[in-house]
Amino acid sequence: MPLPRLARRHCVPAAALDTLVVTVVLATLVACGGARDAEDTTTPTAAVTDGHTPLLVVSMDGLNEAILRRTLSPAQVPTFYQVLDEGRCADYVIPSFPSLTAASHAAIWNGAWGNVTGLTGNALHRLPRSAHSILELRSGFSYEPLAAEPVWLTAARHGLRVGGHHPTQAPFPAGFPPQHEDWTERETQARRAEQRRILDQANIMVFNGYNQRPMDDRVLRRADMTVADAAAWRGLDALPANGPSPRAFTWETPLGRLYALLHGDDDAYQRLFIATQPDLSAAVVAEAHPTETQPAGNRPLGRFFSAALRVQSTGGEPVAMRFRLFDVARDGSDFLLYHPAVHVAEANRPEVQQAYEAGVPGWFGNSSMGLWARGAFGPRLDQGGDGTAERRMLETAELVTEVFNAGSRWLWAALEPELMIDYFPLPDTVDHYLLGFLDPRWPGYDAELAERVGELRGRLWALADLRLAMLRDLVAAADGRLVLLGDHGMRVTWQFLHLNVVLREAGLLVLDEDGEIELSRSRAVSPNGYWITVNTTDWREGIVAPEDRRAVIDEVTAALEAIVDSAGKPIVTRVYRAEEHVDLGLGGAAGGDIYWRLAPGYRTTTSVHATAAITPARIWAGHGFDSTEPDMHTVFCEWGEDVAQGRTPAMRVIDIAPRLGDWLGFGSPQDATGEP
Repeated sequence: MPLPRLARRHCVPAAALDTLVVTVVLATLVACGGARDAEDTTTPTAAVTDGHTPLLVVSMDGLNEAILRRTLSPAQVPTFYQVLDEGRCADYVIPSFPSLTAASHAAIWNGAWGNVTGLTGNALHRLPRSAHSILELRSGFSYEPLAAEPVWLTAARHGLRVGGHHPTQAPFPAGFPPQHEDWTERETQARRAEQRRILDQANIMVFNGYNQRPMDDRVLRRADMTVADAAAWRGLDALPANGPSPRAFTWETPLGRLYALLHGDDDAYQRLFIATQPDLSAAVVAEAHPTETQPAGNRPLGRFFSAALRVQSTGGEPVAMRFRLFDVARDGSDFLLYHPAVHVAEANRPEVQQAYEAGVPGWFGNSSMGLWARGAFGPRLDQGGDGTAERRMLETAELVTEVFNAGSRWLWAALEPELMIDYFPLPDTVDHYLLGFLDPRWPGYDAELAERVGELRGRLWALADLRLAMLRDLVAAADGRLVLLGDHGMRVTWQFLHLNVVLREAGLLVLDEDGEIELSRSRAVSPNGYWITVNTTDWREGIVAPEDRRAVIDEVTAALEAIVDSAGKPIVTRVYRAEEHVDLGLGGAAGGDIYWRLAPGYRTTTSVHATAAITPARIWAGHGFDSTEPDMHTVFCEWGEDVAQGRTPAMRVIDIAPRLGDWLGFGSPQDATGEP
């Protein structure tokens, strides 16, 4: 049965739902604006969007306009250039400080810096301080350390139909850990209950598949499997009689045992049947194909992957796996089988999660560039490879693009949102691994290698462009408005600065006999590489009295400023004391005390065992640096038929949610400090 539709001015054809093969009915979804009991606490306030067009907001992780224009042509990413050139765009956007994915997205969604929301980094201090040491960290991508109201909840409370497609800190109520001494459990419970009521409303669907990943991506060879008895498979009589004798294998996964049957035609093996039990009728087929050579755009993405094999997560949630058979020996002596990571696409209500899983089976959260970097697909270009490894990796990026697009189309059709928040990780992943090879400042720069890597990078960014084009087309068909934004920029680095080694050499950090940090004698530590925290007595195991804190900060500052390179130039070019820069969002209950600006080429670590404070590093591009520097800046562009082309002054990521609320008439999120 098709999913119930919610009325909106611009309808999506019913056929759009049929093509998604949605089989689960969301019985609790009702048309917004319908009659409801006046005492129902989940009833949203009156909608405020009459006369407004639907708004689709997409964050392209790692997007920096200057880097894009310098390294990618309009022919490679035409949609990005279209939006940047035809839209109304801020000159630049200042991200969080440090410029990290979790912190910047939290600032975008909540309209406030981490010293308000509690989301200070990708990894941040656990609260309350009295119960945790400065070495205890938690993920900043989770909703649990959040202490604010994201924009999707604000909009839904005011009656808008709101969709959230894998934003950070979703899809459940914020945890509201204590942010200050007067923070009470009663306040926490009240705010969590308020957010739970909103999330139970029929006018909001929010998903996040990044909280649970029960299985990592993997490349499997025949040696990774156990030989099994092919005769134990049911349905063998359905196989073509002219094929070679089937061979059976099995292997254990975190989600249970899987079974594979290798078969083919004539005298060559060429396909694997894969199932959760040895039964051909329950199997998906991974067919061997040469790596993709046709350009993306005029064919299905990831077309050589199997259908989705449904399995169950460790928590019992339905999930699915897809497989790609990249290579198989004619005699079956070996093969190369890949599967993406398995994610649980959590949702704000169980029936919403079930419907999404039915409509978008096998969603996963990123390409397998990590496997490529570790050589799982074969030798890389920089290792003398012939490009086979890169073509294999490209297919994983194609599939992640396709499943993200399928999810966006599903949500747009199912809910017909007036505000939809969307996300895409690929630009960030691509530039982490590849942007550095293009930088002539890198001591290992090779012009010929840079050209080949640049071509590869262009093909990967073209996938991000296809995703943006798909979202643009959704908006255009609904006479809506597209907002393109990012969370931070990128910087190329090839040298390590080991912060805790600096602190150790300055006598501020002490190791015990096992080589671990001994907090009972350490006055300052960098717990995550992005700030330094003074080990004050408000922390468990803290030793620095409040009246001595400033003196320790002075010592840390002196130690950082004393670090120089071989030419005598400073590595740390500026030190920020958190309390002096609250306008940049520094500090806060879950943040640090000292931040910095670095010279080009350097990135920081938390290592305590490096032989020196500065050591060489592999080429990399990253973020987490001073948010005021141009290469960390990001993008805010609005595009649509009613949007006047032009440039607007620079803004901060905390101004985005208030601006969205101003456009749609519901104001700013409760905790926002940004300005519309």
